Amino acid sequence: MQFLCSQCGACCRAAGRINAEKFGLPVKADGSCGHLVGNLCSIYDDRPDVCRTEKMIHKLPDQSEKDYYILATKACHILIDLEGLDDSYKVDITQYDSM
Repeated sequence: MQFLCSQCGACCRAAGRINAEKFGLPVKADGSCGHLVGNLCSIYDDRPDVCRTEKMIHKLPDQSEKDYYILATKACHILIDLEGLDDSYKVDITQYDSM
């Protein structure tokens, strides 16, 4: 199973405002992560663990992988709304049922 990401960049925009100091992330003037270029991470292969859904599963040990990804996707939907992005970036959560 894998996390379904629409590559909207909403988490990277929020990460700069929420987690920048805690995780040593550079921040752009607009508050987004300094590694965000367009909607993509410029250090994707070397990004910190907080930016890796597969590394954060252990933070909720009572969750199955599927339940964790559904929860994370719902959080993405909230960030997409907060960033005012198009709903087309929202992953259909029912896709996890076929994995």
